[in-house]
Amino acid sequence: MTLSQTLEKLHGIDRESRHLEKALAVLRWDQETYLPEKGVQERSEQLALLEGIAHQRLTSPETGRLLSELGCTRENPGGDEALPALERDFLKNLRRNYDRAVMLPGDFVSEAARAEGLSQAAWVNARRDNDFSVFLPHLVKMLDFARQKAVYWGWQDNPYDGLLDIYEPGMGADAIAAVFTPLSQRLSALLEKIASRPKPDNSFLAQHFDLEGQACFSHDMLKRLGFDTLRGRLDVSAHPFTTILGSDDVRITTRYMPRQVLSSIFATIHEAGHAFYEMDFPQEIRGTCLADGASMGIHESQSRLWENVIGRSRHFWEGMFPALSSYFPAALTGITVDDFYRAINLAGPSLIRIEADEVSYSLHVVLRFELERDLLSGRLDPARLPDAWRKKMKDLVGVEPETDSQGALQDVHWSMGAFGYFPSYALGNLYGLEFWGKLKADIPAVDDLIAAGNFAPIRHWLRDTIYVWGRRLDPPALLKAVTGKTLSPEPFLAYIDAKYTDIYSL
Repeated sequence: MTLSQTLEKLHGIDRESRHLEKALAVLRWDQETYLPEKGVQERSEQLALLEGIAHQRLTSPETGRLLSELGCTRENPGGDEALPALERDFLKNLRRNYDRAVMLPGDFVSEAARAEGLSQAAWVNARRDNDFSVFLPHLVKMLDFARQKAVYWGWQDNPYDGLLDIYEPGMGADAIAAVFTPLSQRLSALLEKIASRPKPDNSFLAQHFDLEGQACFSHDMLKRLGFDTLRGRLDVSAHPFTTILGSDDVRITTRYMPRQVLSSIFATIHEAGHAFYEMDFPQEIRGTCLADGASMGIHESQSRLWENVIGRSRHFWEGMFPALSSYFPAALTGITVDDFYRAINLAGPSLIRIEADEVSYSLHVVLRFELERDLLSGRLDPARLPDAWRKKMKDLVGVEPETDSQGALQDVHWSMGAFGYFPSYALGNLYGLEFWGKLKADIPAVDDLIAAGNFAPIRHWLRDTIYVWGRRLDPPALLKAVTGKTLSPEPFLAYIDAKYTDIYSL
């Protein structure tokens, strides 16, 4: 068999794996959006079955044999040097996926998937009813599965580092703490300065905003941003998310609350940022394991960039505010663009991560990072999580939740077993501002384009400089390729300092 024939067989296996992943994603998307409550048990069985089939296919002896024939080993994941660069990058990623999967027993994969389905359903009910005890036994199970997974992968001494490696390769807990410590110190100091200044008036945002109007505006805004409704759709879920059901089927969700109109607006923009990344991979890598973000931190850099750097800018609302006012004329009569800009950038302690301002947001992430690190190490008893959450919220953010729905139950991630995911949010802020600096250097008139509602040049730049790489480069290499620099919190902190010094006249 020639190298090209062997490669084609591996591409076939990879395509099958992608198809099975998308089928699983369809079931999970449905569970989060439209599944009747009593359908959860059977859905968990369906997920477990498909997870098992996908695992068996990827870890089949044929996959290992074909990788070996191409010289693709753990020590040399790129395989034969005679292969084209794109194919060697494909092999590196397939090898990584194969090694991770082959180390997990099939029964374990199926049982973990079954437990995850039940856990997510229990979390929804616990959050709705503000009853942590409903979720606690599922949290314990998901922690056990996470630890065991890390052990299977060879991270016996520090399972949390093994889980972090899923989302941000090469960033262990110590490396993340080294970044988060100075970041949180600087942000806390800025919050103290802001607290000494008069707050912008945001009382008009506490009015009733019709849910149908919010939905219409979200769809209108997506169209203006360039979201292709022939390749994606917007729905509603308890916790906004993006899921990929195919190269041309990208689903995003938001949520609508009558007195929290900003929640739907910025959740929609945030998830659109994820969707743009997934929609704009080059044709040559679509449908392969390379059609993915370089890391979750890089993925979050795109959603956070669109949500905050663009979506919370004065320039953005110069163009978008007239549209918003047309949907809510009574609520926004007499409100100027500057009034709205200052109100949406109100900074201060808050309870909910996804609704936190840019200054305090990363502190919410630090809290979760520290808690899940302690949960995985065994230093924190899961039953004590609500109390630990309240204490850390008080220490880091300056407020204490009155309910667990506002505290330990507010995020979906741990119910999914996604321990190690949270640091990516704050890392995304840092990556995003590094990229933004380069984008502004390449497109000096970007602020004018945003004000005019012309987002195409931004989309094209991101596509041609970041999305084009897919998962071919790891985060440090991608950052170097795009900006010529290494990761630093300084661009993000400089942006935050300048923006909030202006808003609060510091």
